[in-house]
Amino acid sequence: MCKNERSLEGKTIVFTGSNFPEEAAGEIEELGGKAIYLPLIETSVRQTDKPDFDAYGWLIFTSRTSAEAFCQLHADNVPKIAAVGEKTAEVLENNGYRVDFIPTVYSADRFVEEFPAVANGVKCLFIKGALAKNTISSMPLPVDEWIIYDTNLKLDNAEELSQMKHQTIIFASPSAVSAYRKAGGGWNDIEVAAIGHVTEKAIKDAGGHIDFIPATYTYVDVVNEIAKGRCNE
Repeated sequence: MCKNERSLEGKTIVFTGSNFPEEAAGEIEELGGKAIYLPLIETSVRQTDKPDFDAYGWLIFTSRTSAEAFCQLHADNVPKIAAVGEKTAEVLENNGYRVDFIPTVYSADRFVEEFPAVANGVKCLFIKGALAKNTISSMPLPVDEWIIYDTNLKLDNAEELSQMKHQTIIFASPSAVSAYRKAGGGWNDIEVAAIGHVTEKAIKDAGGHIDFIPATYTYVDVVNEIAKGRCNE
Protein backbone atom coordinates (compact mmCIF):
# COMPACT_ATOMS: atom_id res chain seq x y z
CA MET A 1 0.00 0.00 0.00
CA CYS A 2 1.27 3.50 -0.77
CA LYS A 3 2.16 6.02 1.91
CA ASN A 4 -0.71 8.39 1.09
CA GLU A 5 -2.64 8.48 4.37
CA ARG A 6 -5.84 9.55 2.55
CA SER A 7 -5.63 7.08 -0.33
CA LEU A 8 -9.33 6.20 0.00
CA GLU A 9 -10.55 9.79 0.18
CA GLY A 10 -14.00 10.07 -1.37
CA LYS A 11 -14.35 6.31 -1.83
CA THR A 12 -17.28 4.27 -0.50
CA ILE A 13 -16.67 0.59 0.11
CA VAL A 14 -19.52 -1.84 0.81
CA PHE A 15 -19.12 -5.05 2.83
CA THR A 16 -21.68 -7.74 2.01
CA GLY A 17 -20.80 -10.73 4.21
CA SER A 18 -22.66 -12.10 7.22
CA ASN A 19 -20.20 -10.57 9.71
CA PHE A 20 -19.14 -6.93 9.96
CA PRO A 21 -15.33 -6.78 9.56
CA GLU A 22 -14.59 -4.11 12.14
CA GLU A 23 -10.83 -3.98 11.62
CA ALA A 24 -11.09 -3.58 7.84
CA ALA A 25 -13.84 -0.96 8.18
CA GLY A 26 -11.67 0.99 10.60
CA GLU A 27 -8.81 0.97 8.13
CA ILE A 28 -11.09 2.38 5.42
CA GLU A 29 -12.06 5.26 7.72
CA GLU A 30 -8.42 5.90 8.62
CA LEU A 31 -7.56 6.17 4.93
CA GLY A 32 -10.30 8.71 4.33
CA GLY A 33 -12.97 6.43 2.88
CA LYS A 34 -16.47 5.47 3.96
CA ALA A 35 -17.39 1.93 4.96
CA ILE A 36 -20.95 0.63 4.55
CA TYR A 37 -22.20 -2.69 5.89
CA LEU A 38 -25.01 -4.17 3.83
CA PRO A 39 -25.09 -7.93 4.43
CA LEU A 40 -26.48 -9.95 1.53
CA ILE A 41 -26.57 -13.19 3.50
CA GLU A 42 -27.45 -14.25 7.02
CA THR A 43 -26.73 -17.50 8.78
CA SER A 44 -28.61 -19.54 11.35
CA VAL A 45 -27.25 -22.39 13.46
CA ARG A 46 -28.99 -25.72 12.97
CA GLN A 47 -30.39 -27.37 16.06
CA THR A 48 -28.90 -30.81 15.58
CA ASP A 49 -27.35 -33.43 17.82
CA LYS A 50 -23.59 -33.27 18.18
CA PRO A 51 -21.66 -36.03 16.43
CA ASP A 52 -19.30 -38.27 18.36
CA PHE A 53 -16.11 -36.22 18.07
CA ASP A 54 -14.10 -39.11 19.54
CA ALA A 55 -14.67 -40.98 16.27
CA TYR A 56 -12.49 -38.51 14.37
CA GLY A 57 -8.83 -37.60 14.26
CA TRP A 58 -9.43 -34.11 12.86
CA LEU A 59 -12.14 -31.46 12.72
CA ILE A 60 -12.01 -29.25 9.62
CA PHE A 61 -13.33 -25.68 9.40
CA THR A 62 -13.27 -23.58 6.23
CA SER A 63 -15.16 -20.50 7.43
CA ARG A 64 -15.40 -18.19 10.38
CA THR A 65 -19.15 -18.83 10.51
CA SER A 66 -18.77 -22.58 10.97
CA ALA A 67 -16.17 -21.95 13.68
CA GLU A 68 -18.48 -19.53 15.51
CA ALA A 69 -21.38 -21.97 15.36
CA PHE A 70 -19.19 -24.79 16.66
CA CYS A 71 -17.91 -22.68 19.56
CA GLN A 72 -21.49 -22.20 20.76
CA LEU A 73 -21.52 -25.92 21.59
CA HIS A 74 -18.70 -25.58 24.15
CA ALA A 75 -17.47 -29.04 23.20
CA ASP A 76 -14.68 -30.56 25.31
CA ASN A 77 -11.94 -33.03 24.45
CA VAL A 78 -12.10 -32.46 20.70
CA PRO A 79 -9.57 -33.95 18.27
CA LYS A 80 -7.03 -31.96 16.31
CA ILE A 81 -8.35 -28.96 14.38
CA ALA A 82 -7.58 -27.74 10.87
CA ALA A 83 -8.74 -24.30 9.76
CA VAL A 84 -8.67 -22.49 6.43
CA GLY A 85 -7.67 -18.91 7.17
CA GLU A 86 -6.37 -16.90 10.07
CA LYS A 87 -9.78 -15.41 10.95
CA THR A 88 -11.31 -18.87 11.20
CA ALA A 89 -8.41 -19.98 13.38
CA GLU A 90 -8.70 -16.84 15.50
CA VAL A 91 -12.33 -17.57 16.36
CA LEU A 92 -11.43 -21.08 17.50
CA GLU A 93 -8.36 -20.00 19.48
CA ASN A 94 -10.26 -17.17 21.18
CA ASN A 95 -12.66 -19.83 22.43
CA GLY A 96 -9.93 -21.98 23.89
CA TYR A 97 -9.33 -24.42 21.04
CA ARG A 98 -5.93 -25.20 19.58
CA VAL A 99 -5.60 -25.03 15.79
CA ASP A 100 -3.08 -27.60 14.56
CA PHE A 101 -3.06 -26.91 10.82
CA ILE A 102 -3.60 -23.90 8.53
CA PRO A 103 -2.74 -24.10 4.80
CA THR A 104 -0.12 -21.76 3.36
CA VAL A 105 -2.81 -20.08 1.25
CA TYR A 106 -6.25 -19.50 2.74
CA SER A 107 -8.29 -21.48 0.24
CA ALA A 108 -9.97 -24.86 0.23
CA ASP A 109 -8.13 -25.81 -2.97
CA ARG A 110 -4.75 -25.32 -1.33
CA PHE A 111 -6.00 -27.04 1.81
CA VAL A 112 -6.84 -30.26 -0.04
CA GLU A 113 -3.36 -30.25 -1.58
CA GLU A 114 -1.49 -29.85 1.70
CA PHE A 115 -3.64 -31.45 4.38
CA PRO A 116 -3.57 -35.16 3.39
CA ALA A 117 0.14 -35.38 4.14
CA VAL A 118 -0.54 -34.09 7.66
CA ALA A 119 -3.68 -36.14 8.34
CA ASN A 120 -1.99 -39.53 7.77
CA GLY A 121 -5.18 -41.18 6.58
CA VAL A 122 -7.22 -40.68 9.76
CA LYS A 123 -10.96 -40.05 9.66
CA CYS A 124 -11.97 -36.38 9.54
CA LEU A 125 -15.14 -34.40 10.19
CA PHE A 126 -15.83 -31.38 7.95
CA ILE A 127 -18.01 -28.91 9.90
CA LYS A 128 -19.71 -26.77 7.29
CA GLY A 129 -22.58 -24.63 6.11
CA ALA A 130 -25.37 -26.04 3.97
CA LEU A 131 -24.07 -24.30 0.83
CA ALA A 132 -20.40 -25.20 1.21
CA LYS A 133 -18.86 -26.86 -1.82
CA ASN A 134 -17.62 -30.46 -1.74
CA THR A 135 -13.95 -29.58 -2.22
CA ILE A 136 -12.94 -30.88 1.21
CA SER A 137 -14.69 -34.20 0.68
CA SER A 138 -12.70 -34.73 -2.52
CA MET A 139 -9.54 -35.46 -0.55
CA PRO A 140 -8.13 -39.01 -0.54
CA LEU A 141 -9.17 -39.33 3.11
CA PRO A 142 -12.24 -40.61 4.95
CA VAL A 143 -14.23 -37.40 5.48
CA ASP A 144 -17.68 -37.12 7.04
CA GLU A 145 -19.67 -33.89 6.79
CA TRP A 146 -21.75 -32.19 9.45
CA ILE A 147 -23.91 -29.22 8.43
CA ILE A 148 -23.96 -26.84 11.37
CA TYR A 149 -25.58 -23.75 9.83
CA ASP A 150 -27.83 -22.60 7.01
CA THR A 151 -27.36 -19.57 4.76
CA ASN A 152 -30.25 -17.34 3.72
CA LEU A 153 -30.19 -14.54 1.15
CA LYS A 154 -31.11 -11.02 2.27
CA LEU A 155 -32.78 -9.87 -0.93
CA ASP A 156 -34.03 -6.60 0.57
CA ASN A 157 -30.45 -5.49 1.18
CA ALA A 158 -29.43 -6.85 -2.20
CA GLU A 159 -32.09 -4.75 -3.90
CA GLU A 160 -30.86 -1.64 -2.06
CA LEU A 161 -27.31 -2.39 -3.12
CA SER A 162 -28.36 -2.94 -6.73
CA GLN A 163 -29.53 0.69 -6.87
CA MET A 164 -26.19 2.08 -5.69
CA LYS A 165 -23.62 3.38 -8.17
CA HIS A 166 -19.96 4.36 -8.04
CA GLN A 167 -19.24 2.20 -5.00
CA THR A 168 -16.66 -0.52 -4.47
CA ILE A 169 -18.50 -3.70 -3.47
CA ILE A 170 -16.65 -6.47 -1.67
CA PHE A 171 -18.04 -9.97 -2.23
CA ALA A 172 -16.73 -12.71 0.04
CA SER A 173 -18.88 -15.66 -1.04
CA PRO A 174 -20.78 -17.02 -4.04
CA SER A 175 -23.96 -16.74 -1.94
CA ALA A 176 -23.57 -12.97 -1.71
CA VAL A 177 -23.05 -12.81 -5.47
CA SER A 178 -26.21 -14.88 -5.95
CA ALA A 179 -28.26 -12.54 -3.75
CA TYR A 180 -26.97 -9.48 -5.63
CA ARG A 181 -27.85 -10.93 -9.02
CA LYS A 182 -31.28 -12.20 -7.92
CA ALA A 183 -32.11 -8.64 -6.86
CA GLY A 184 -31.19 -7.35 -10.31
CA GLY A 185 -27.73 -6.08 -9.44
CA GLY A 186 -25.52 -5.29 -12.42
CA TRP A 187 -21.84 -4.68 -12.97
CA ASN A 188 -21.83 -1.24 -14.60
CA ASP A 189 -20.72 1.86 -12.69
CA ILE A 190 -19.28 -0.08 -9.76
CA GLU A 191 -15.92 -1.49 -8.76
CA VAL A 192 -15.87 -5.12 -7.70
CA ALA A 193 -13.59 -6.77 -5.15
CA ALA A 194 -13.55 -10.50 -4.50
CA ILE A 195 -12.20 -12.47 -1.56
CA GLY A 196 -11.17 -15.89 -2.77
CA HIS A 197 -10.98 -17.47 -6.19
CA VAL A 198 -14.30 -19.30 -5.70
CA THR A 199 -16.03 -15.95 -5.24
CA GLU A 200 -14.07 -14.57 -8.19
CA LYS A 201 -15.37 -17.40 -10.38
CA ALA A 202 -18.95 -16.80 -9.22
CA ILE A 203 -18.71 -13.14 -10.20
CA LYS A 204 -17.27 -13.91 -13.60
CA ASP A 205 -19.84 -16.65 -14.21
CA ALA A 206 -22.51 -14.03 -13.48
CA GLY A 207 -21.07 -11.73 -16.14
CA GLY A 208 -19.14 -9.53 -13.77
CA HIS A 209 -15.60 -8.20 -13.68
CA ILE A 210 -12.96 -8.14 -10.95
CA ASP A 211 -11.14 -4.93 -10.09
CA PHE A 212 -9.48 -6.10 -6.88
CA ILE A 213 -8.57 -9.49 -5.44
CA PRO A 214 -5.97 -9.91 -2.70
CA ALA A 215 -3.36 -12.64 -2.62
CA THR A 216 -4.37 -13.38 0.97
CA TYR A 217 -8.09 -13.89 1.43
CA THR A 218 -8.93 -11.47 4.25
CA TYR A 219 -10.94 -8.24 4.43
CA VAL A 220 -7.94 -6.22 5.58
CA ASP A 221 -5.92 -7.43 2.61
CA VAL A 222 -8.65 -6.58 0.12
CA VAL A 223 -8.91 -3.06 1.60
CA ASN A 224 -5.15 -2.70 1.21
CA GLU A 225 -5.47 -3.85 -2.40
CA ILE A 226 -8.14 -1.23 -3.07
CA ALA A 227 -6.01 1.48 -1.47
CA LYS A 228 -3.01 0.40 -3.52
CA GLY A 229 -5.13 0.66 -6.65
CA ARG A 230 -5.98 4.26 -5.82
CA CYS A 231 -2.28 5.03 -5.39
CA ASN A 232 -1.65 3.81 -8.93
CA GLU A 233 -4.35 5.97 -10.51
